[in-house]
Amino acid sequence: MTTRTSHSQVTFRRPFRLEGMDAPAPAGSYEMAIEEEQLDTQTIEAWRQTAVILQVKTAGVTEYVTIDPQELRDALLRDADQAIDPTAMPYPRPRDTLRLRRQ
Repeated sequence: MTTRTSHSQVTFRRPFRLEGMDAPAPAGSYEMAIEEEQLDTQTIEAWRQTAVILQVKTAGVTEYVTIDPQELRDALLRDADQAIDPTAMPYPRPRDTLRLRRQ
């Protein structure tokens, strides 16, 4: 099966926390890898996202956190909303589509 990895950046204006992280991460830009596998189709080329990995560097330690794309989307929305604490863990909600720009 053919796979590919694309790289992008995501920027948080305030400290944030995602599931799987030991502590909130500081505001800043973070490298992100999106892994996809090619679907076996006869008519069109199609890819399915299999993982989103965020590289978090804090206090000289680099951590690679596999995250749910929906959770990332929610965290970015919390970051943009001044009335919500971005380090608070959200309640579960239905999945939405996450669209990220590739670099």
